[in-house]
Formats: sequence, C-alpha cells, structure tokens
Amino acid sequence: MSTPSYPLANAPYAQAAAVINGDGTVVRAQGVVKVRRIADGSYSVEVSKDIDLDKAVPLASLIGRVDSSVPAQIYINPHETSDDPHTFGVTTYAGAARVDSPFIVIVP
Repeated sequence: MSTPSYPLANAPYAQAAAVINGDGTVVRAQGVVKVRRIADGSYSVEVSKDIDLDKAVPLASLIGRVDSSVPAQIYINPHETSDDPHTFGVTTYAGAARVDSPFIVIVP
C-alpha cells in the first residue's frame, strides 16, 4: 500500500474515519483509501479492503456552516453506484440543492 498524501488520523475505536473538505480532499484519515468528488455535493468514499461495509454502519456529519439560515442535510448511500463493495456515497445539501460541504465520516 502506498503512503497517503494526507496525515493519518488517530481513531482507535473506528475501522475507518476521515475529515473531508468540500472539494473532496482528505484532511486526515484512517482506513479511508480514497475520496472522489463526483459532482456538486456528491462524493464517493473508498475504505480499506479489510473493512466489510455489508456489516458496517457508516456515519457522516457536516462540519460547520457559513449560512445557517438554509437547512443542511447529509446522506449516506451505502450502495454506491460503483461495483466496489468497499465504496459508499455521501451527498450534502443546502436546502434542496446539492452543495459542496466539508464533512466527517466514521465506520465504527
């Protein structure tokens, strides 16, 4: 496995965890192999091959907001459209629009 381009996170009780910027860049992570920004507010998160997502419960949370007057949401799609069983999707919204937002993911 190659050395990641981001600092490693210390998340001793998680199989995987990451802090991710709105543009899809990883701030720090453990067990997260790659994050891709697919479109506005749409991301694909790939975890290590030793993590069985069929038995996991991925969690996600938004980080900070500039405009708190518009409701924000974040959703996880455990069955990302790719055929990779180690990948799940994350979508972030402000109101009804998909928007790029920083978030964290945790796979306990």
